[in-house]
Amino acid sequence: MITVLITENEAKIKAMLMQILQKQGYAFAPDAPVVESVVQVLSSEEANRLSLKEKIGEIGDALLHEKKGQLYKSILAIIEKPLLEHVLARTEGNQLKAARILGINRNTIRAKIKKLGINTGEWKNA
Repeated sequence: MITVLITENEAKIKAMLMQILQKQGYAFAPDAPVVESVVQVLSSEEANRLSLKEKIGEIGDALLHEKKGQLYKSILAIIEKPLLEHVLARTEGNQLKAARILGINRNTIRAKIKKLGINTGEWKNA
């Protein structure tokens, strides 16, 4: 299967793919959509969701036998710090904006920042 990420002009890209596949010997009805068993078309949002889901699954599989009974806490520990750092970078270190984006309380994000040893000063005035 071919997976294609499309960010702009989806119709044009699909038409080009159909032409390329037809030149390679694939036969499609003129009005048929690209056959999903041959080409999978993803928007950038779908690709990000799929990628994250796969990565979390891989982490879970790797920890499954090692961390029995601790899987949720282990995965959360792996993901939480990079997630907070990413959101803080996007908000230039503004903890209130970051908390709103994450859907958590301002005091909660401050406690997590302290617990995880995140230096918020690196994003301020960036």
